[in-house]
Amino acid sequence: MLAGPVIRKLDENGFELRLFSRTVKPSMFINEYDIVQGDLFNPVDLEKAMNGCDAIHITISSTDDVKATEVILKMAGKKEIKLISMVSGCTVSEENRWYKFIDKKFRAEQMIMQSGIPYFIFRPTWFFESLEMLVRNGKATILGRQTGLYHWVAADDFGSMVANAFSTKGAENEIYYVYGPERYGMKELLERYCKRIYPEIESVSVASIPMLKIIAFLTGNKTLKFAASLFGYFEKVREPEIPEQDLAKLGKAEIDFETWLEL
Repeated sequence: MLAGPVIRKLDENGFELRLFSRTVKPSMFINEYDIVQGDLFNPVDLEKAMNGCDAIHITISSTDDVKATEVILKMAGKKEIKLISMVSGCTVSEENRWYKFIDKKFRAEQMIMQSGIPYFIFRPTWFFESLEMLVRNGKATILGRQTGLYHWVAADDFGSMVANAFSTKGAENEIYYVYGPERYGMKELLERYCKRIYPEIESVSVASIPMLKIIAFLTGNKTLKFAASLFGYFEKVREPEIPEQDLAKLGKAEIDFETWLEL
């Protein structure tokens, strides 16, 4: 969801890329890239991935960002990496560390900032591409009463900002928030999404977080347990207000929802 647009934009900006993950394959891409398939926690794989690299961009789905960041930084120091960037989240902050998932991201950020390696930290809000995850088996469902408003952003705009950061001298050692041009509630936007993409879905339902947690406990469904916990967190926490001039440091996001639907 996020790696693809970043790869395209870095490629367009003339960067030589090596892609590293457990599942990455050449068939996933139109252009040819140097690909290393392996496990982040296998030192042999990680060293092979970093050999000859100047910079690293971290975009991982692991819920244990601390352990992942620790092994990456250890190898980065060994390989004399000159620049490192990380995808975090817009609500990551000291005050939200009460939630374990956010605490780990906050600690990972701190590890990078204190590593001595120049860095970029990206804190994006919700992505338009996330809407598809809320549609399953012909039904569209919001987890919990999500009343917060978010500046939903297109992954392509995010990719452009990452490429701009790596291309801009003096942009290092900053935290960059990534917001889109319009603000929507989750239910409102999912309804609009379904109207265009899934017109057969007549309404968006709202699932109770406590009920989801009970179901997850009874069935042993770890994915559902994490999803219920995460959306429970977003019931309580709001997107932070960021000054416009700070959001424009790497170029403002320009893709609105209607434009994104046409991409």
